[in-house]
Amino acid sequence: MSFRLTILGTSSALPTSDRYPTAHVLNVHERLFLIDCGEGTQMQMRRYRIRFGKINHIFISHLHGDHFFGLYPLLSSFNLMGRKSPLNIYAPAPFEEMLARHLKDFDIKLGFELITHGLSGRSMKLILDDKRVQVFSFPLKHRVKTFGYLFREKEKERKIIKECVTRHKLSISEIALLKSGADIVRESGEVIINAEMTTLPPPGVSYAFCSDTAFFPKLASYVAGVNMLYHEATFGDDHETLARQTGHSTARHAAVVAREAGAGRLLLGHFSARYKSPVQLEEEARQVFPASEAAREGETYDI
Repeated sequence: MSFRLTILGTSSALPTSDRYPTAHVLNVHERLFLIDCGEGTQMQMRRYRIRFGKINHIFISHLHGDHFFGLYPLLSSFNLMGRKSPLNIYAPAPFEEMLARHLKDFDIKLGFELITHGLSGRSMKLILDDKRVQVFSFPLKHRVKTFGYLFREKEKERKIIKECVTRHKLSISEIALLKSGADIVRESGEVIINAEMTTLPPPGVSYAFCSDTAFFPKLASYVAGVNMLYHEATFGDDHETLARQTGHSTARHAAVVAREAGAGRLLLGHFSARYKSPVQLEEEARQVFPASEAAREGETYDI
């Protein structure tokens, strides 16, 4: 079973010769979720062998071009590839109107259903709930309406102790009840205690994506206890004033959020083109939160 992240882009608004704008692919048990879709995303998907057909949900943090300009050509490619399955896109308003205008202006008739989910509000919200994962949106602090995303794996079933199956002659229905956490009361009056028949499953894992945002103390509460936190680190300490003016964070700001949230690991990204290498940003973050590292394109991280 898998819960891993592939980085497709680490640049901020101005891409460089070796850094693309923001895009991530999260693999949750072989179901792929695309998070942001900067220019060139589909090229990176091909380069790193991401299967287009496994993407049914796309999450856009905000409507600045470096976070969604890659979406329009990706939709066109889906169409040319003969896609038939529905595609869900989560994004703040007025994305739906912008998308409709684009499709009309370029005379594009999609051969698959496009389901848009408008994001709004000033609190954490559950926006996707299936048998494997829950996805929450939460507000960030940027120049336009912006949202972060928290992906939380659902708790797995309890594990049956094998010898108990034979000893108690458990039926299939009884095994299912025990896996769900229930005790069993048989018609004879015999009580089979769940805790004696099963063991706890491994804990579920979680990943949080904090796109463009200025530092604000409440952010840590939205991502408390997360196994891996991605947080933008557009600037270093040398440009802290510029970060505040533009609604961005420094690497140190990101590290403070990770520390206050009790995160397991911190991935930094969205690097300004001012920095030829993210080493400086990585070092500044590690002074506050040692488990920090700069995201690198093409790398896959197990969560």
